[in-house]
Amino acid sequence: MHALIPLAGLILLFCGSAPYAALDDDDINPPSASSRTPAQTGEPPRQTAGIETQGLQAAVQQPELSAYGSVIDLQPLLALRQQFLAAQASSDSAQARYQEADANLSRTRQLHRQDIVSTRRLQEQQAQWRNDKANLSTSSYQQQTIAAAGRLQWGDVLTGWFTQADNPQAEQFLTHRGQLLQISLPANTRLPPETRTIAVDDQGRRDHAVSATLISPAPQVDPVTQGERYFFKTEGRPLPFGARVSAWIPDGVPGTGGVTIPENAVVWHLGQAFVYIKAENGEFKRRLLADITPGNGGYFAAEGFKVGEDIVTRGAQTLLSQELKNLIPSEDND
Repeated sequence: MHALIPLAGLILLFCGSAPYAALDDDDINPPSASSRTPAQTGEPPRQTAGIETQGLQAAVQQPELSAYGSVIDLQPLLALRQQFLAAQASSDSAQARYQEADANLSRTRQLHRQDIVSTRRLQEQQAQWRNDKANLSTSSYQQQTIAAAGRLQWGDVLTGWFTQADNPQAEQFLTHRGQLLQISLPANTRLPPETRTIAVDDQGRRDHAVSATLISPAPQVDPVTQGERYFFKTEGRPLPFGARVSAWIPDGVPGTGGVTIPENAVVWHLGQAFVYIKAENGEFKRRLLADITPGNGGYFAAEGFKVGEDIVTRGAQTLLSQELKNLIPSEDND
């Protein structure tokens, strides 16, 4: 359905480089053929409405796979970090004691060869050396066990981040500049190999989604769906721990070209969505938006629009009201 709004009754004014449309008295009471508009008489208009347009921008819609996940509480990772760093401190202390015992044993052996110290003293030093060596081994095993347990739950990447004292990636989570997400894919589905970012939102709204960056696969599958899990990081919006999120994942196939329709350009009439396009002759043409597909910054249209066309982003509702009013027969014509 296409409709044209005639320029009679729409007076284009200019403020700088931005055009505006003024609705005059003739818009309220259509004039006869011999009547003049307020612009001809110099009378000021009674009703004004700003009309703003912008050129349509090219966009590509990537087919997406829907998935779900949640915002992960960092407490288990913090516990892992604390345990590992404590074990590391204990290991460092054990290493220092062993090095001291090893040096002492070397000196005692030399003194024993020179008959300066007794055999018993040498045996005592050897016993201390063996004890410190055992403590060092125990500390090392403890670190390895903690790291292995972390990898079973969090994978190599996250475990590596949180078991380092000054890791910048872990610091982003610890200072609440980043949030950890766990996304579960449907059963028998894998993340496309080239996927690095996805879109997520805690309200299930694709047009309000923020991006999340892949960290690594999770070691464990979803216990309900048996689908694969992946860890992602988002910095775009603070979300409460435990919140459920919807995720949209590019499925790896080529995208579809089109344009982005700004959300504030869309008007509704009889259950259908329309936009107004400014024609070359200056008239505004109403155009049906047949497929309402959410996209970045509004809606995506694959057909029916061209890049660079001027779309009305402010005043579209006024244009629709004016158009519908012009379709009502005048009482003078009854």
